[in-house]
Amino acid sequence: MNTTIEKAKDLKTLSLFLAQMNKEKTSHIGFCGEKPEEIHQTLKDDFIGDGGDVNFFVCRNDSGVILAAIGLDIDGMTAEVWGPFNQTSSVEKQNELWAHLLHANPAVETFQFFINKENTQQQLFMDEIKAEEKGEHLTLQITKKDFEDVGVMKSTPFVRSDFQAFEKIHNGIFPDTYYDAATIKDGLSNDHVLRLLKTESNEIQGYAYFEIDTEMGEASLEYIAIASEFQNKGLGTMLLKETLSEMFSYPQINEVTLTVENSNSLANHVYLKAGFKPKYVLKNYLLKR
Repeated sequence: MNTTIEKAKDLKTLSLFLAQMNKEKTSHIGFCGEKPEEIHQTLKDDFIGDGGDVNFFVCRNDSGVILAAIGLDIDGMTAEVWGPFNQTSSVEKQNELWAHLLHANPAVETFQFFINKENTQQQLFMDEIKAEEKGEHLTLQITKKDFEDVGVMKSTPFVRSDFQAFEKIHNGIFPDTYYDAATIKDGLSNDHVLRLLKTESNEIQGYAYFEIDTEMGEASLEYIAIASEFQNKGLGTMLLKETLSEMFSYPQINEVTLTVENSNSLANHVYLKAGFKPKYVLKNYLLKR
């Protein structure tokens, strides 16, 4: 069978292919999405370079059908790899795609992969390219129909006078995270929400920050934390349930998905206690050129 490897041009067709592959755990790649419209939007936002080319390579057969694909979401010299996606048993075509991707992106030095634990084909590919396994992530999900809404809220919306105390807690718990306290504060809106749990004397006990995309019908719980001196009092579960109640109050939101380290930690117990159910496990791999 003759095949052609080229840069992706038709994003809608590529989105349909990726969504179809991600429906099955045996071909699933983490953080790429499962809805064609969601994937299409992400490709337009994050995968188009300065020259207008899409940073995604596809392998097509003689009829133009996509057989395999791989792309990069680049941030400086680091990239998250979307793929490899391969609906054939041909490792050769997959290796060719990977070689094309490396050649087209010489400035990228570090590659992150998130492979479903049941996707054995791509785990073998990780071994072949000598990528280092760094750990496992557990993806959890809760649906609106399975969630019991909280009647009375004890948490309150963030106000500007809370910033100094919030900054101390957030930057202390998450010192190297993608959103520092100032970034969260400056981006607050009707769809970017920060709620705080406080004592009667106005001391912050914990907080939760989430983002809503009403157009795509998506909700993401970015941060939830309880200050160390207030832990082990049931506040984490209470705050999580209140936050979910707020998120599900948006008519467009029917499910909430989050990813945590795959461990038996107290944090994971809180999520499960609130009603989250395991969806899948991802293996994280790191490769340095």
